[in-house]
Amino acid sequence: MSFPVEIIIDILLRLPAKSLIRFKSVCKSWYELINGVDFVNRHLERSLATQTNLHFVYNAHDTLCMADFDSFNKPIELNYPFRDSVMVVGSFNGLLCLQSSNQRPLVIYNPTTQTYKKLPLLGKSASFDHLRSMWHFGFGYDSIARDYKCVSVIQCGNGNGYRMGPFENEVMVYSLKDDSWRKARTPSVPFNFGYRRNVFVNDSIHWVGGVNENVAIVAFDLRDETFSTLPIPDCDSLNRRGMYVGILDGCLCLSISYNELRDSDIWVMREYGVAGSWTKLFSIAKRNGHDAVERPVCYSINLKELFVHMSFICEVASINLDTMEISIVKGPDFNFCTNAHVCVENLLMLEDRNCEWT
Repeated sequence: MSFPVEIIIDILLRLPAKSLIRFKSVCKSWYELINGVDFVNRHLERSLATQTNLHFVYNAHDTLCMADFDSFNKPIELNYPFRDSVMVVGSFNGLLCLQSSNQRPLVIYNPTTQTYKKLPLLGKSASFDHLRSMWHFGFGYDSIARDYKCVSVIQCGNGNGYRMGPFENEVMVYSLKDDSWRKARTPSVPFNFGYRRNVFVNDSIHWVGGVNENVAIVAFDLRDETFSTLPIPDCDSLNRRGMYVGILDGCLCLSISYNELRDSDIWVMREYGVAGSWTKLFSIAKRNGHDAVERPVCYSINLKELFVHMSFICEVASINLDTMEISIVKGPDFNFCTNAHVCVENLLMLEDRNCEWT
């Protein structure tokens, strides 16, 4: 007795990627089905909707690792396409944008399928003094064009230091569909991003930006390739020492540190773009010798813990939301975990998968 195709597809959509990758070898029709764009998208959408097939991807010393979500158990070292240490520039839908420590080309990497796409090299702009320039990268998804994009922002100061404007800017956008870089249509952004990390939410890449004493969240919308600014929450500006963007439950959030980075507040923007929707979720005092919270990563599945990055020590910690006690995350096979990202399984196969990295 054979099952209808619709039932087979429904069963397969419920399986983890590891099983589906193995099932590609069952027969040609299953190989074509599981590799098909429609199946890949439906499997991703179901995983996101049900909050299943999730993993942590993180740096452990000079390697990139993946572990079970919520527990950091069963860590494995990923076979990423660099021979040296790597930094995660951004992540979305289970794809990571990676940059190596020696500034080789950026790579879009899928840890689920262990495939990657090497981006074309960015040429140097003749109009910039690259010794005084800072490069900022971001990664996300254009929901209108249905295209993954990487953004490069080159900023050159005026010689008075990076906190003093004005800034020259050059913004380049890479399209995975077109496999090419092009100059963005956007005008210059009058804020310096410093060395702060970015986060992708609501079709936009966000940085904390500042010039002189003015601070705002700067957003680059991948749909129309324009910059905009979002106000920060009303907080104690005199004692403010550090600000970092993040994402919680699909909403933009902001971690603000005070008093020489000893205490932190975590805010969430309940309604995107509405200043009055900023809500303070937690106030976290420095305890047990731990440093201030740099940025949230995610809630645990049971919503009783919040995983966060800690400043300075650069490790991931869990906060018990009942007691507000902080514990550094330590798994059975590792004791140093930084730069964690929550990744959903994505069956997308990236085309440079069979290339040798040189």
